[in-house]
Amino acid sequence: MTKNPLISIKNLTVRFGDNLVLDDISFDVYEGEIFVILGESGCGKTTLLRHMLGLLPPENGEVLIDGVNIVKADEKTRGKILKNVGVLFQSGALLKSLTLGENIALPLRETTKLPKSLIDDVIRLKLGMVNLDKREHLMPSEMSGGMQKRGGLARAIALDPKMLFFDEPSAGLDPITSVELDDLIIGLNKNLNTTMIVVTHELQSIFKIAHRTIMLDRDSHKIVAEGKPLEMRDNSDNPRVRAFFRRENLEENQVLK
Repeated sequence: MTKNPLISIKNLTVRFGDNLVLDDISFDVYEGEIFVILGESGCGKTTLLRHMLGLLPPENGEVLIDGVNIVKADEKTRGKILKNVGVLFQSGALLKSLTLGENIALPLRETTKLPKSLIDDVIRLKLGMVNLDKREHLMPSEMSGGMQKRGGLARAIALDPKMLFFDEPSAGLDPITSVELDDLIIGLNKNLNTTMIVVTHELQSIFKIAHRTIMLDRDSHKIVAEGKPLEMRDNSDNPRVRAFFRRENLEENQVLK
């Protein structure tokens, strides 16, 4: 794995009014790794993801993607960088008025000059990669939650992005479907060498898919741990980190929710 980071977050501070969310945090994401952002509810995981995508401006700090600071980049430069990024939102975010195939075709039609025949080939290819062969005719309302997530993933990889961002990919899924999605994420990462940034608090998924993680703390608003999840669980000297990975309540010794 290269030592040159694909994404660098430097001294990022995020505040909404008087509410401090992230306080001077820094970390790197390297090419080809599955990087997981974790922590308790309300710690700022999704907020951090949105800032990494350039959707929100920080109070201070830099978000470098391929060496370009997208915080200060002009719209054209930011757009060019973000063409290398795919996003899978919690719901899958498929447009309800379009078929699955039409959803996947949308970014191809908007950003390329491919003829319809080639777009149709890409649709079939991407659906095959997420185990949805011959489902392009389905409307989102005809699909299960797991199928919608996989359909959203097919759309996210339509343009062969270098980076994929996932916001709570297992949210709302049953355990078996969650495992299937984890396997799909691992397979795409291995076969395409796509760098993946995943926001989640699901321990089973974290232990299975993550190459490396950071843990955000909602009280200090900082990163309180960084590394491989098993090492963080077994070796961390921070009681809050150990409690998270062991699903223990620090005060009542109950399962964390």
